[in-house]
Amino acid sequence: TKGNTEYCSLIHVSKRAHAPQPLRYLAPQHCIRNHCDRQHTMRVLACILLGAARADEMTGAIYVSRHGVRSPYPPGGTGWPAHGQSWEAWTSAPVKRAAEFGMTDHAFKTQELTAHGKTLVKPLGASAREAWAAAGLELDCERVKTYADDSTRDVQTAKLWLEGLGCAENHVDVANGSLPEMVPILSDDFVQPNGICKVATEGQARGRFGGDVDALTAAHAVGIDEVQAALEMPSDADACIDLPDDVECAIASFPYQYDAMPWHGLFGGPLYYAQYFAESWMFEYLSGLDDFANHKLTPEELVRLYGLHVAIMGFASNYFNSRALGSALLAYVAVSAREIVRGHPENVRALFAHDTNILYLRHLLDLDWIATGWPMHAAPTGGALVFEVRGQAVRTVFRAQSPQSQHSGEGTVDEAVLVIPACGVELCPVEDFVRVVAEAVDADCLPAELRDALIRGVSVREDVCTGMRPWLMVLGAFLSAAGGAFIAI
Repeated sequence: TKGNTEYCSLIHVSKRAHAPQPLRYLAPQHCIRNHCDRQHTMRVLACILLGAARADEMTGAIYVSRHGVRSPYPPGGTGWPAHGQSWEAWTSAPVKRAAEFGMTDHAFKTQELTAHGKTLVKPLGASAREAWAAAGLELDCERVKTYADDSTRDVQTAKLWLEGLGCAENHVDVANGSLPEMVPILSDDFVQPNGICKVATEGQARGRFGGDVDALTAAHAVGIDEVQAALEMPSDADACIDLPDDVECAIASFPYQYDAMPWHGLFGGPLYYAQYFAESWMFEYLSGLDDFANHKLTPEELVRLYGLHVAIMGFASNYFNSRALGSALLAYVAVSAREIVRGHPENVRALFAHDTNILYLRHLLDLDWIATGWPMHAAPTGGALVFEVRGQAVRTVFRAQSPQSQHSGEGTVDEAVLVIPACGVELCPVEDFVRVVAEAVDADCLPAELRDALIRGVSVREDVCTGMRPWLMVLGAFLSAAGGAFIAI
């Protein structure tokens, strides 16, 4: 229509006048038949630009981030002992509440960002903008599309990140009933209701460590005992009412119970309880508090005990759960990368969710990383797995702030460049990246439209430039050479 520009893509067709429109899926055949053939001029231009762009020049990104620093969840609920449903049931030390975190009671009880945590998010956006500009990306806020899971802390993080990016007026679309197509992509516990896509069974979960829960406790015994000491857990703690009379009142004495909850590592029990307290103390430290962990731990000791949380999250994001709960997000990343290479106007797509989401991607792509100051494979608050589109390739980066940087409020962002093993190189050609993703995900765990878009599997250059006259291809090559010569001069 007059005043609008119509864009074709593998996922959706968007019409944009002055602002991006919400993402809507369309089958790729529909897009090609009814729209793409009418955009001959756009195809010509895209073909020329593909030839002219520098091989490593950044043209877009898919930014998958964990939310910022939140208040701790209270103990209790599924997987916890019947009499261990509060902090007071486990400790004789004073318990920190909303006031210590600089929060209202409501914000504290609903795990929103802490007051200090809010100040750490804008530097993440500013750092991304600076890094991307240095890589050649000319950021246009109208081309930035932002989504968040429906937790308040995710939405808060998205909005503050946009402010740091310089796009404070941008809207954040929330994956909920008003945008149901994004729920499978951003939720960390949504399972396709087809009866085929399933999370790990108890047998599969036990099979990831051999099934001996006593051995699991023994493997982490030192850390569990250190948590108990810092917790100042009394010998007659209320939580221990659920234990037999002849059993020592200790975290390690509790039985394991399979509860199928990913963020519990699928089991309630000693390792989960110990990591819960370690993570809660980490939230205290990251919120700028100096009296974290009851003054019982140094920052270095706290980081080491946070490794218990990393271990639990490793069980949570096992092979089976990652395929069931992370396939949609990874497929979205791959299709988005291919769209950006094709010249789609929404060339920066930012998604804000949870550490579990990032760890699902880690397992599916077989990635490894060490973020500065954190245990290996930690997905810390504000950390992001970024898929940079450079030329016709994808570069994978993990960005995070160290614990010390978050505690001090400095907010410095460190970056680690990763190599996807199945691709083997830092700049993974987008067609190879899409192939790797297609082999990693479970097709039964994808929405139908997203599955169709992923398996289309056409080379970007062939898809855009098929049928172009030779002189256009020569023009693209000439522009590329001329651009390189100009830069050299």
